[in-house]
Amino acid sequence: MGTMPANKNEQNLQENYSLNLTLLEEKVVRLVEMVKSLKHANQSLQEENQMLKHQLMKTESSLVEETRDLEELSQEKMMARLLVDDLIKSIDSLVDQKE
Repeated sequence: MGTMPANKNEQNLQENYSLNLTLLEEKVVRLVEMVKSLKHANQSLQEENQMLKHQLMKTESSLVEETRDLEELSQEKMMARLLVDDLIKSIDSLVDQKE
């Protein structure tokens, strides 16, 4: 046990010191809890970021593949149109020869 305070002022100082120390301890505990919470949130955000990066890469890859397919289909359509035009010209030529 501690010694008895010599006077009332010393007792008030000790009580204030004790109260300030208690408040400081409470603030430190809250700060530690906040830091833990922020670390956990940061970890979650990093994991979500990695997942979103992976999804973005898959989407970009899919988009590139779909664009390539679309270009191929466009070329095939152009070739088909040219072939149909040639067939129509050939048919017209045959019809003109028959007349």
